[in-house]
Amino acid sequence: MAKSIQSILMSICVLLVLTGCWNRREMNDLLIAAGMGVDKVDGGYLVSVQVVDPSEITEKKGGGYPPVTVYSETGETVFEAVRKMTKVAARKIYFSHLRLFVIGEETAKTDGIANAAEFLFRDHELRVDYYIAIARNSTAKEILSGLSTIEKIPAEKLFTSLEMSSRSYAATETYTIDDLVSDLVTEGKSPAITGIMFIGDKELAGKKENLETTDPYTKLKYEGIAVFHGDKMVGWLNDDESKGYNYLTGRSRATVIAVPCPEEDGELSIELIRTKSHVQVNHKDQSLQLNIKVEAEGNVGEVQCRRVDLTNLRTINQLQTLTAEAIEDKVEKTLQKVIQLNTDFVGFGMYINRASPNTWEKYKDNWGERLGSIPVTVKASVKLRNTGKTDGSFLQKIKE
Repeated sequence: MAKSIQSILMSICVLLVLTGCWNRREMNDLLIAAGMGVDKVDGGYLVSVQVVDPSEITEKKGGGYPPVTVYSETGETVFEAVRKMTKVAARKIYFSHLRLFVIGEETAKTDGIANAAEFLFRDHELRVDYYIAIARNSTAKEILSGLSTIEKIPAEKLFTSLEMSSRSYAATETYTIDDLVSDLVTEGKSPAITGIMFIGDKELAGKKENLETTDPYTKLKYEGIAVFHGDKMVGWLNDDESKGYNYLTGRSRATVIAVPCPEEDGELSIELIRTKSHVQVNHKDQSLQLNIKVEAEGNVGEVQCRRVDLTNLRTINQLQTLTAEAIEDKVEKTLQKVIQLNTDFVGFGMYINRASPNTWEKYKDNWGERLGSIPVTVKASVKLRNTGKTDGSFLQKIKE
């Protein structure tokens, strides 16, 4: 009898755990947020949210309205502004499917990024797989108000574009809320976040006629990497500096680099398919030195040379050397930007702290200003794996 009672009690406990979704919410009661942006304004924050109109993105023909709507509200905090949107929006906004979070450039410079992002890190509805970007020469609201071709949901298009660009071209990088928090709380490392900007007339970005032409009047483009000192933005990296940054940090997955033809005019394109880096910290005899090694593998992607012989080992060695020198040049440009901006967005201090905490304690005060006095050497090596479908080029056979 006691065993039967025990079994019944255990069954009841299991049933209590396996009950249905006690806090479920029907899709008809929600607005799905695809993008979110924050701009600092007088009295608090202007929060903008791009929500999806399901009727306009289904396979059946919609009513010809924009596929998304942007709601904006101001509050003393980000959370307050989000809740105030219920006064305008017909339903509660649901953030679990967020794809992009944008911070305005001026906000990143003056107010910083930490306060704006704290809500994102704390709120239980938000996942961590969305990307963060800085609105270059624009506000976050302007970026989210732009419509896009190809993908009906602009935030989804921007998410996919950044993911693809970071895989194929080393001048951009994906950056998540976990990356941001890690960079903000780790000694010797400051954030570096890809920027996004308008090309063309941004006044037309949110208008339907911008999508009714094969060459839209304005487009959104990822451009440069914003670098920070602490949580405040201090400058931009250009294309070469951004590539150098990704080579330094090992974030470059694949890219294309142009090198001159050996012993003649013209250019070759080398596709780098794998890149890894290693920062060695030497801290002997009260001195400190950093040695950076970048190793890359690649293929010959394009040849504009008339006399190059890709079957010759000497030629391949020349191309490997030229490619390594091009990588070193971009890394050196990034290092100069580190010194110019007095901020360690690469994370050298982090490497020093890991290698020798005692050494880091001696150097960490005013670390940004002391970076220029630390000797840094850069050495790149490249291994070319193949030359594509052909060892030669039809350019060699063109009739004079």
